[in-house]
Amino acid sequence: MFAGLWLTPFYLHLLGPHDYGIWLVGLQVLTFVLLADLGVLAVVPRDVAREHGRELSEPQSSALQVLIAQTTKVVVFQTLLVGLAAAALFLFRIRGSSSLQGPVGVVLLVFVLTYPLRLFPAILTGLQDLKFLGQVRIWLWTISTGLTVLLLLAGARFYALAYGWCLQEVSCNLAGLWRLRRTRPDLMGFKAWHQVGSLQWEWFKRGLWVSVSQIAMFLLAGADILIVARVLGPATVVIYSCTCKLVAVLQNQPQTLASIALPGLSQMKVAASRERRINATVCLTQGMLVVAGAVFSVVLALNKDFVTLWVGPKFFGGLTLTILVVMNFLVRLVDYTLALALFAFGHEKVSAIRFLLDGVVSVSVASLLIGPLGLPGVVIGFLCGAACVAIPIDIYLLARELQLSLVQIVQPYVPYLWRCGVVGLVAFAIMQTLEIPSLFILAIVAAAIGIVYMLIVIPHVWRSALGDYLRSAITSLQSFTRSRMLRFSSIW
Repeated sequence: MFAGLWLTPFYLHLLGPHDYGIWLVGLQVLTFVLLADLGVLAVVPRDVAREHGRELSEPQSSALQVLIAQTTKVVVFQTLLVGLAAAALFLFRIRGSSSLQGPVGVVLLVFVLTYPLRLFPAILTGLQDLKFLGQVRIWLWTISTGLTVLLLLAGARFYALAYGWCLQEVSCNLAGLWRLRRTRPDLMGFKAWHQVGSLQWEWFKRGLWVSVSQIAMFLLAGADILIVARVLGPATVVIYSCTCKLVAVLQNQPQTLASIALPGLSQMKVAASRERRINATVCLTQGMLVVAGAVFSVVLALNKDFVTLWVGPKFFGGLTLTILVVMNFLVRLVDYTLALALFAFGHEKVSAIRFLLDGVVSVSVASLLIGPLGLPGVVIGFLCGAACVAIPIDIYLLARELQLSLVQIVQPYVPYLWRCGVVGLVAFAIMQTLEIPSLFILAIVAAAIGIVYMLIVIPHVWRSALGDYLRSAITSLQSFTRSRMLRFSSIW
């Protein structure tokens, strides 16, 4: 996270605001290519987790092997579609840009050639082999970042960014293949491949609604940058990106924690009682709100000083933009967790329609408001989509799935929302009267705000159902630490 924050001013220094803005926009082409997979890879972790749950109760079942064989055939066929989509994007959108033609061409070529290998990390995610995947991604990110920095210093410019991305993509997929062959060789045989027969339309239908969701997710995740670039130019994209950077970096932490719960929730769909599913879903969202509240409080109070000290005041988009960005972050994270639970429970069709409505409303309002309001208008558009479309629909669907009233669904989250709101607003008001001289002092102030927030929210957490999860985690950590210390002392 800290290295990622350092890289942005490094890129700005070597590439310049204009070229770096072009790269941020150009990399969005991969989002278009991903739409060609029809959502099949997106449902693999959930479906593998569900069949793995059945496998645990019925050891003789071959449903998991059949599922993987079917998915493998679909992915091999879809590689052709991905290749055609990549070729079309390169010919009609990228070829005219001389600075991006070669680097983005390399990225697209590597992406298409290694696309079938993306299946293996997805299977490992469904099997909840999360420790291995996390370790691999940390090491590969470190190596690829080092390569990118060296190539940039050598003058490779856009090629440096492209080669770093390609190294990480290829190595992660190959590591997934190696791990699966080592831990579950029974899933890699050709016996089930022959049993499932030829391609069938039903195999594609699992991911069709997820593909609709992916189209909508592109509207939500990447369209804001394209809108800014189209109306205000690439240089303004950098101002927008820098102002949102702290939120963008910090939101990865709670989103990652939420996403790794997907296989577990899918398994609980077939292997747990309604009461346990309710408890797990509520506690997951509460846990995300605890983390999101800390991010909200710190960024709201310190974002202006952070951007000023980080890359300079000319890249700060204003206090209004900051307030809107953190509000949108908080609402979107709550929605992300609710939507994740709905997807795990098998509601991809209705969720896809909801995502599409959210995307259409967000992009439409943002496109209308960017002219008169500038950058704040873009965030207002996406905030309207989340607050007026996404959250109400998700709460209604989850209440119906868990057989609860709307009040019962909303009530567990209210104590967290008002607490983070109070801490964030008080910290924001105080910081308007102070001046931060350095990033070191900024880090100390951020830690102080975080401690105050935790002192206010933890007593409530400890009394809630989420406290049971925390106590269990602390007990496991103590047991692990004790065993490691005993093992270390026995060696010496």
